[in-house]
Amino acid sequence: MIDGTIFLNWKFFWPFFVGSLLLWAVFIWKEWTQRKEQRFWVKLMVSCVGIASLLAMALRPAHRKEALLGKGLLLTEGHRPEQLDSIRSLFRRIRTESYIPGNTPPLLETTDSLFVLGHGIQPFDMWQFKGKAVNFLGGKEPEGLVDVSHKEELLLGEELSIKVKYTNPKTGHWLILNDPGENGLDSIPLDDGEQQYVELGTNPKASGHFVYSLVEKDAEGSVVRTEPLPVKVQPREPLNIWMVTNFPTFETKYLKNFLAENGHSVLARTQLTKDRFKFEYFNREASPIYQMTAKALEDFDLIIMDTDSYLGLGPSSKSALEETIRERGTGLFIQPNAPFFKLSQRQSPFRFLVDGKNDATFGGVSERVEKYPYAFQDRFPLQPIILDSVAMAAYIPMEKGKMATSILQDTYHLILNGNQDLYAKLWTQLLNELVRQQEVETEWQALTDIPRKDQPFEFQLRTHLESPQVETDQGAGIPLLQDYSVSTLWNGTRYPRNVGWNHLELSRDSLSRFSYYVFDANDRKAVTQKRVLEANIRKFGQHEGFGKVQSATVRDHVPVSPLWFFVPFVLCMGWLWLEPKLSQ
Repeated sequence: MIDGTIFLNWKFFWPFFVGSLLLWAVFIWKEWTQRKEQRFWVKLMVSCVGIASLLAMALRPAHRKEALLGKGLLLTEGHRPEQLDSIRSLFRRIRTESYIPGNTPPLLETTDSLFVLGHGIQPFDMWQFKGKAVNFLGGKEPEGLVDVSHKEELLLGEELSIKVKYTNPKTGHWLILNDPGENGLDSIPLDDGEQQYVELGTNPKASGHFVYSLVEKDAEGSVVRTEPLPVKVQPREPLNIWMVTNFPTFETKYLKNFLAENGHSVLARTQLTKDRFKFEYFNREASPIYQMTAKALEDFDLIIMDTDSYLGLGPSSKSALEETIRERGTGLFIQPNAPFFKLSQRQSPFRFLVDGKNDATFGGVSERVEKYPYAFQDRFPLQPIILDSVAMAAYIPMEKGKMATSILQDTYHLILNGNQDLYAKLWTQLLNELVRQQEVETEWQALTDIPRKDQPFEFQLRTHLESPQVETDQGAGIPLLQDYSVSTLWNGTRYPRNVGWNHLELSRDSLSRFSYYVFDANDRKAVTQKRVLEANIRKFGQHEGFGKVQSATVRDHVPVSPLWFFVPFVLCMGWLWLEPKLSQ
């Protein structure tokens, strides 16, 4: 084998070669009686050529040759048959293959341009198509639950809200939210139309790792499909809160009781007269605070002050408060009153615009929440706090902490009107944005939205450890790649083997455990199809034609025509058959 020539049946070389030698030996034995004649040596050479030609036909020699690449057709999930027939009618001999996620299509080696039909190529396989001209023709629009979104990690007491986008719903069908025990928690009927947006919700009653489910049933009550909803409910750590007011109000009273009933440690200080205060203690020991110092404030996660108390702070008290916010990460919430919205820049960092609206609607209910007739002026570094798609509060970052306020007024009316759940939801969302964040040594982040069995699950790890070692729940190690610009950031890839909850943890540190849910192949199918379709449109576009394609060639092994060996073999065998007759 020289100059790029090979035998396609090289693995059979020795059996064929030995067989050829035996065949030649039989011929020599048969003609041995003529060894003293010249014709014996002529026949010996002719038989050698004939047997060598037969051996060459069996081994199939091939040589390298440049071949011009052409077009190919790649079929992915969701392709339309009429589209396939149309392309095949234009390109009758076009090579066609079906796409298998995770595998390299052999079609890539012999084509420079590809038609791709269907929902498209998985994002983790797109690197294989670099340098190829791809004409992405798309496929059928996914139907069903094309978008399912919810918070995967909640604090105990927070509402689990599931938002769904359903394409082509059918009248008479229902969507039902079930708990892990298959008990119905919420439901909503589907209407006929192209699209329907649905929102379901519940309040988890315990902490842990749970799998709720979204079940679709038809008019007869038969289950059409079931989508798992994995949720991690973390136990709520009690907060240490200090409430400072100049005089008692109903707003402060109900907020204080709400925080205490949820297990938080609350110290409430109300000024009676100059230098005289009333102290109340909830879920904590009696320890009054008269002077506002950095030492006295260092243990609080959140400070709530009314406007008069904030404006009445002396220079030393205000300096201690700001120091605690910046260095300790404590949150400050200022309860507004009417004069607060007209304060100068020196008195307050918040700026407002008059909008004339005295109420707002929350949670899709008819109950309206009172507000001051103002809106936040969008100025850097102000960050809005969105409550049910409405910016009812905002904060200004102050290094580790935040200073916040809102435009809400007399929210305690929600409790008086029987909307305790809406009141709890409103204040829980607002205060969760402000409380001091606990510093953690290890932080995990899943980069793959929908992990699946035997498919790559990518994650990130932030840690100050020099050489972290990550293990699966089976004890297998996972190699990590350190980010070249951020030394504390590491990336890893895992191929899960089991459906359900899977876990990762740092070696010899069980407290750093990270849990993620692996979906079955039939789970979130419409969601995955829609995301793959969108990813392919972003990558390849969706248009007719390939654009500019430069013809490319590939060096491939082309078999030598067997006629080059068959003709000498026939001539040799014919001469050996004819020679005895000519000699007579």
